[in-house]
Amino acid sequence: MEVNNIISKIKDLTKSFRKVVPHGKRVFGFDLGSYSIKIAEFALERDQIVFKSFLQGRTYKGIIINGVIGDFQQLLSNLKHIISTIPHFSEEVSLTLPYDLLIFDYFKVENLPDDAEIKERINQEIPYKIEDVYYSYYIVPEKEDYKVFFLVVKKEVVESYLKLFESVNCKIKSIDGDFINLHNLCEFLQYKKSKVIIDWGYSKIKMLFSDKEYPIYGRELFNLGLQRLEKEIMKELGVTLDAAQEMIVNPERAEGYTGFKEVYLEYISEVISEIRDTIFFIGDKFDIHPEIIIVVGGGGRIPGVCELMTELLKIDTQTLRIEEKIRVSENVDPGYLSVINTQGAIAVATALREFL
Repeated sequence: MEVNNIISKIKDLTKSFRKVVPHGKRVFGFDLGSYSIKIAEFALERDQIVFKSFLQGRTYKGIIINGVIGDFQQLLSNLKHIISTIPHFSEEVSLTLPYDLLIFDYFKVENLPDDAEIKERINQEIPYKIEDVYYSYYIVPEKEDYKVFFLVVKKEVVESYLKLFESVNCKIKSIDGDFINLHNLCEFLQYKKSKVIIDWGYSKIKMLFSDKEYPIYGRELFNLGLQRLEKEIMKELGVTLDAAQEMIVNPERAEGYTGFKEVYLEYISEVISEIRDTIFFIGDKFDIHPEIIIVVGGGGRIPGVCELMTELLKIDTQTLRIEEKIRVSENVDPGYLSVINTQGAIAVATALREFL
């Protein structure tokens, strides 16, 4: 995709046929978060998509804040160091932008609009001048009218990332929203159902609602990310941050600590309750009735969380399993796939989009 287009129309991204991809093509997908940088590598070998590698490293506080680059030089230094550790690094990369940086909304019209009408209407709907943003849209016909969904990002945000990667001699092949890339990854993995993708992250939880073809609505649950559970465990048990993080994904490490079970279950119960309420509210508003829930992010590594959500929400809940549809290089540790399928899902989706 040309960088000038920035965000492809989703209707083009969700087509079922594959692009014509040169043999030997290698792409790195970057997920630059507030707390870590994640990189996934895919290549085309003998007409087969191969997952080659995954890498993640922590970033320092304040370097990236809700997707906005806060300390350009420090981030550049981090990026140079990480790239220097990757053998055979390709200059061709794909980048994802977090939901925080995007405006995703819709409006209704009675008649099928043309590009000029849509541009004018988007200009009326957003708090910025249309010349200061990149935008894309797709149209969903309904019984009596049309819904026009649009996606907007400020040009200055995109240009800051272009400058960053140009500084490490990389060419950004494509930029898209995180939830769009996740939607397309789920489609590729044959989750062709109405769905909720739950990105259970460190600072917050993001929920993306999709019908069988298109993303429909996104919502954030603030102050319910894993950081909250970490703090409560540290406060209640008097342990270090590293110990709290280990207990979240390996609760058996908390044996002998009084109060852990109560804190752990109370947090998970509150999260599931908020998810249930959101599903009911959005379901009524958009007439969406999810058939499956996909959990990505660090929350997907909580033992038994998918089974618990399936039981309480009465909706089949799963994490991704890219190894069932994509050949995984023998260099990738099979035991690490649970991390890649959850915490690495956005980086995976970002790199893979170039082959779909």
